[in-house]
Amino acid sequence: ERSYPYAWLGIIADVAPSTDELIYAHHREGFALHSMRSATVSRLYLQVPNGTDVAEWSDDRIWTALATRLGHGQNGWQLTPGPITDKSVLPMRSFVQSPMRSGRLFLAGDAAHTVPPAGAKGLNLAIADVALLAPALGRLVRKNDPALADAYSGTALRRVWRCEHFSWWM
Repeated sequence: ERSYPYAWLGIIADVAPSTDELIYAHHREGFALHSMRSATVSRLYLQVPNGTDVAEWSDDRIWTALATRLGHGQNGWQLTPGPITDKSVLPMRSFVQSPMRSGRLFLAGDAAHTVPPAGAKGLNLAIADVALLAPALGRLVRKNDPALADAYSGTALRRVWRCEHFSWWM
């Protein structure tokens, strides 16, 4: 397990994304991320100190910080603000359970590992775990063949550690 010395203030806003590309921004005031949820909903993040109280961040303060960190006005790009429907502070941490199996108990997804959202890999890791585990359990139950089940943890962990490193780097 690893805790990071910062958190993310995340918002969901009822506004179309200002770009069709994901934006990761490194700014002297901290990181910012612009992502999309749908054609009419945006998901945005700001790096904040651990222990930040979301109540300290008004909607205006959030949109001003996002505009500054994302480069509003540079090269003609404009951040479009809108109604914020949700805001929360997410402490950054990583966790990996090794092995991902104990006897007949197999772990997958967030039960086995968490990654900071910077790399946007959490759901992909969970799906990859299930895609690996399903045929392993099928063979174990239907054919009494434990080979894939026995290899599950080691195989999954090689991928998990690559994603952990990527998320840490991001």
